[in-house]
Amino acid sequence: MSTTGASGHVSTGARLETTIRRVIPDTHPRLTFGLLSLIILASGGLYWATFAGTPGLFERYVGIDYRLYMDATSHWLSTGAFYAPWQATGSYPLVDQQGFATGAILYPPVALYLFVPFTLLPPLFWWGLPLALTAWALWRLRPAPIAWPLMALCLWYPTSGLKILTGNPTIWVLAAVAVGMLYAWPLVGVLVKPSIFPLALLGVRHRSWWVALLVLGLAGLPFASLWRDWAVAVLNAQGGGLLYSVQEFPLLCLPLAASIGRAKATRVGTDPVSAGTA
Repeated sequence: MSTTGASGHVSTGARLETTIRRVIPDTHPRLTFGLLSLIILASGGLYWATFAGTPGLFERYVGIDYRLYMDATSHWLSTGAFYAPWQATGSYPLVDQQGFATGAILYPPVALYLFVPFTLLPPLFWWGLPLALTAWALWRLRPAPIAWPLMALCLWYPTSGLKILTGNPTIWVLAAVAVGMLYAWPLVGVLVKPSIFPLALLGVRHRSWWVALLVLGLAGLPFASLWRDWAVAVLNAQGGGLLYSVQEFPLLCLPLAASIGRAKATRVGTDPVSAGTA
């Protein structure tokens, strides 16, 4: 397996693999890390088997976030109001005493550019498009075997599967991060979820990222007073901030793990990881 790209750069994955081979000379990385990844995923599968076997629990969560945002978007299309009235009347918790989300909308108005088309499209597209984009980007990244267990751990984390199951918009942020590892500008899409904005900064060194940021800024201008409603909703929320979204980072780190452990440091588009230039 090649350990260098066209520029002679040695990838992080290749260096880790070389180190492991020195410690265990007979290591077969594809077999070793492949089996380890399968073990991790299998243990996660046991968790989800228990989850699905709990009466009523699986049905409660399937598509719950998707329906929340589609209903809120449909309400905005008919009334011009995107955030619930109770989000503007005073402080409110994001999670109730039973640990369930209260249904607060915290996405900024520009997220409507994502939500509106899916009020017309079949639900399958809401899941299928971002997951297909993510799978395509991971395939193009060609992660080295050393990265496979790390990627498996990202999927093993229970909240990762839950975000996919509920149809949370985080799956679209995942697609933005994954494709952003190949072409820097899609990382601006992370900003539709401001609580995890640090991931968007991975593309800050690239001209295309700044162009995309400008476009996003201009796209937000037509919403006018809706920005004020969003600010009030966020400030009134109790239990928000970066810590509120920290549980989503394992899933979003999936393409990061694949990029760090690339088998080849190939130059693809304006890849913020390996290209090094805009």
